Amino acid sequence: MGTAERRAEIVRLLCRRRYETMLNLAETFGVSLRTIQRDIEAISLTAPIYTQCGRYGGGVYMVEGFTIDRMYMKEEELALLCRIRSMAEGSPDLLSAAEKETLDGIIAAYSPPKTIT
Repeated sequence: MGTAERRAEIVRLLCRRRYETMLNLAETFGVSLRTIQRDIEAISLTAPIYTQCGRYGGGVYMVEGFTIDRMYMKEEELALLCRIRSMAEGSPDLLSAAEKETLDGIIAAYSPPKTIT
């Protein structure tokens, strides 16, 4: 993965999670902490992110409400997928373990961002 791809993926990840530590980002992308710091510095020039220092609550934050295009499903779409997932739990033959895992990944990836409290 090149620098531009990694930075784009960091923005997508922050849009989903709203917050992440730099250490976790470095581990996720298999790069050094300094590389992530440079990435965050470059991203901050074009995306509404900010950093906060500190042991508790320190890390990189995406400004509340910011999204990249429509990268989240509508409430009805997610509700349907969750209903299918519930049906699959009740009927073991409906989906394989790999299909259930894929469905869980889709639900997680396309759910609206969490709100930071």
